[in-house]
Amino acid sequence: MKFKASGVTKETLRERVRAALGETPCDLVVRGAKILDVFGGSFTEGTLAIKGGVIVGSREAYEGSQVFDAEGCYVVPGFVDAHVHVESSLATPLRFQQAVLPRGTTTALWDPHEIANVHGTAGIEWALSCADDCAQNGGIDLFVLVPSCVPATHLETSGAILSASDLAPFRNHPRVLGLAEFMNVPGVLSGDAGVAEKLDLFSNGIRDGHAPQLRGRALNAYLCAGIHGCHESTTREEASEKLAKGMHVLIREGSCAKDARELLPLVTALSSSVLALCSDDRNPADIRSEGHIDHIVALALKQGMAPELAFRVASFGAARSYGLFDRGVLAPGYLADAVVVKPRKAGDWTAGFDIRGVVKAGHLVDAAELERRAAEGSERSIPRAHRKNIHMAPLREGVLNVPCVLERALPRASLPLSKEAVRVSCRVIGVQEGQLLSEARVVKLPVVGGLVQSAVEEDVLKIGVFERHHATGNVGVGFVSGFGLKCGAIAASIGHDCHNITCVGVNDTVMHAAVEAIGAMDGGIVVVGEKGEVVASLALPVGGLMTHAHPDVVADALVALKAAAASQGCALEEPFLLMSFMALPVIPALKLTDKGLVDVEAFTFVPVVCEESAL
Repeated sequence: MKFKASGVTKETLRERVRAALGETPCDLVVRGAKILDVFGGSFTEGTLAIKGGVIVGSREAYEGSQVFDAEGCYVVPGFVDAHVHVESSLATPLRFQQAVLPRGTTTALWDPHEIANVHGTAGIEWALSCADDCAQNGGIDLFVLVPSCVPATHLETSGAILSASDLAPFRNHPRVLGLAEFMNVPGVLSGDAGVAEKLDLFSNGIRDGHAPQLRGRALNAYLCAGIHGCHESTTREEASEKLAKGMHVLIREGSCAKDARELLPLVTALSSSVLALCSDDRNPADIRSEGHIDHIVALALKQGMAPELAFRVASFGAARSYGLFDRGVLAPGYLADAVVVKPRKAGDWTAGFDIRGVVKAGHLVDAAELERRAAEGSERSIPRAHRKNIHMAPLREGVLNVPCVLERALPRASLPLSKEAVRVSCRVIGVQEGQLLSEARVVKLPVVGGLVQSAVEEDVLKIGVFERHHATGNVGVGFVSGFGLKCGAIAASIGHDCHNITCVGVNDTVMHAAVEAIGAMDGGIVVVGEKGEVVASLALPVGGLMTHAHPDVVADALVALKAAAASQGCALEEPFLLMSFMALPVIPALKLTDKGLVDVEAFTFVPVVCEESAL
C-alpha cells in the first residue's frame, strides 16, 4: 500500500518542511482557485503549494518558482481509473498516457491480462517495464494487478497458461497491488485447488473481482474468498447488494460497456469513499471526442450530482478503495496530482467543464513533452516476441459450415432442399448495444444441403473465432444477431480475453477474406466489402492488440473503420469492441470461443442447433 509522504529522505523532508514554513520558494504554486477539501466535502479558497512532487500547502499564501494563475477555476485531485486494460485502448502505455493524462487521469490500475494471454509472463514483465517508463519525470502512475485468470476459462485456447507459481515472482514488485479480476467464479465456488492457491498467494494484497449478475448466497460465497471489488455491475439493484455486502463497486463507462448513467445515483457522501470510477476500456477515438474518467464525472454532473461529490469519487474513492493513501487528497503531505477545472457555465456544472491544466507529481503536464517521451520510448514499448502475432493454420474449406445433425429435424423427403424448405431452431448470440452481456436467443434458421444458413435479412449472421496462437486449426462457429451487416465482414485479432481472431460476416467467403487480411498484416482490425476487398484497416503490431502510433492517428483510423462498417450496414456504434467480447465466456449469457458455443451460466459447451429443434 502507498502511504502519503512515503519513501522520503532526510534531505527531501527538510526541503519540504522549509517550503511549507514559507522559508524557501515552492516549485509550483497554483493561485486564485477554489480547492476541493475531500475530507470536509467543500471547495475552499486557497493556494496549492508544491515542493518535490508533494503538496506542502493548500490554503495559506506561498511563493513559487513557477506560478499557475487559476483565477475563477477549481482544483480537484487527479483522477484515478480504478480498472483498465491499457491494451484495449489499442495504444502502448506511453501513447495511452499521451491520450489520458491531459484529460486529468493521473493514476490507473492496470490488469495486463490481454498481453499476458498472448505472451504469458513475458507480457507481465513488459507491462511493468512500461509502467516504469511512464512514471518517469511526472508521467502517469500505472499500478498493476497481476492477471489471475490466463486463460479466463478452460473453454478456450490462449497463448499462455499461468499458474500460481508463474505469478509468484511478481507478488512483491513495487508496482503490483495484488491480484486482478478473478473471472473464474465457478472455480471459486467449487473450491478449485488452483484457484485457492492463487488467492492465497495474494492474501496480503488486493484480490479484485469480476462477478456479473452474481447475487444472493453465491455472492456471499464468492466474497468469502477475500474478493475486494467488482466492475461488472449493470443494475442499481446488483451494485447495491454488492455494496451492502462489503464489496467495493466500480462504476464503469467504456467504449462498449456503458453503466455510469444507471449506477451514478449510488454515489452519496457515505458511499463515495468505497465507490470508484473506471473505463474498462475506452479507445482513442472516444477519449478524444468525449474524454476518459473526466467523461464519467461530466455524466455525473449532468445528472445533477454535486461537484464536491463527483470529483471526490473520481479520485479519493478509487485511491482509498485500492490502498493508495498517498493521493486523492489536496492537502500537505500528499502526492501533488491535481486537475484545474472550470465549469463551462458559471455556477452551472450540469453544462460540463473544461480542463485548464493538469499537475502530475508536481509537474505541469505538457503535451509536447508527452509526445517527445512517447517517440523516444517507441523501442522500449515493443515487447520481444518469439514468433509472429498471428500463428494459425491455413483455413480449411468448409471450416465455417454449421451442419444440421438432427436427423429428426430433416425428413428424408425434404433432403434436396430449397432455400426456405426447412428451418431449425438454433442458439443465437444476441448483442446488446452498450452492454458486454449478451442474450441467449433461439431463432429458426434455414437449412440448405444439410447446412444451417445465416439469415442476413433477419439480422442473423455467422460469427467465427479462429485460434491464432498455436496453429491448432480450432475454429468455433455460431450465429449472432444485432450487428446489422448487409454485406461484407468485420474481423479483429482482438477477442477477449484469449485474443483469438473474431469475425462476423454475411457469408463464408467474405469471412475467409477478412481473416486472411488479419493474417497478412500480422494482427489488427479490418472491414471487408461484398467481394472480400479490404475497405478499412488498422494494423496492431504489438501482440496483435496495440500500436505505437500517435493517439490521433489511431482515433482517425477507428473513425474510418466505424464508417466502413456502417457502409456495410452495421448498426452498432462500437462494433469491434462488442464483437471482441462475444468471445469472452465469463460474461453471460451465450458466447463463442475457438472450441465452440458456450452457455456461460451452465459453464459448458452447447450445440448451435437446439436438440428440441422443430421444423
